[in-house]
Amino acid sequence: MKLPSAINSALERTGLKQKSQLPLTREQAFEARPVRNPALKWRVNDEDFVEVIVPRRKDLFGRAMGFLFFVPESRPIILDEVGTRVWHLCDGEHTVQDIVRALSADYKLQRREVEASLTEYLRTLGKKGMIGFLVPKEALEDEDAGELVGLEEIGTTREDLERAQRQAEEEASAAEASEAEAAEPESSDDAAPDEDDPKQVG
Repeated sequence: MKLPSAINSALERTGLKQKSQLPLTREQAFEARPVRNPALKWRVNDEDFVEVIVPRRKDLFGRAMGFLFFVPESRPIILDEVGTRVWHLCDGEHTVQDIVRALSADYKLQRREVEASLTEYLRTLGKKGMIGFLVPKEALEDEDAGELVGLEEIGTTREDLERAQRQAEEEASAAEASEAEAAEPESSDDAAPDEDDPKQVG
């Protein structure tokens, strides 16, 4: 499977690219920059694997499944070692080509092998709404089209993405502050020394 056709297929299936934008050249496909969905919460667990909290689908099917089978509102997806490495590289700064090179070097694999596996993996993440792509502007026929594709609930431009990332960081900081505040023991006046207490040594 050639990388451009695989990336094109991934973009089509996940709604990451409109039909009018077909096809991406090989160079353009390599220059696409995968980016994590900032609306998702994730962490690195005790085993150093990334754990992403994916919410239940909100469409009719998702609501029906939740009602019939008591599907939880969200569920964790734990990525393996390679998946964790890819996840960290999906930062909007590294291109697909950068990720291919990194995996080839890290795991001593042939580029073709990495290209095929990575493309399928990115397709899976895209279908689950876990990542989008920053597509080179020259790949877009419409000059006014946004370069962010696949995360329409966030927006279509790099500015939309950055705004969502800032908002997610602020919410995470607020949650951490709230947890820290809740964990602090309540101060009590009883703990302060009483000057009139004869048991207190001055």
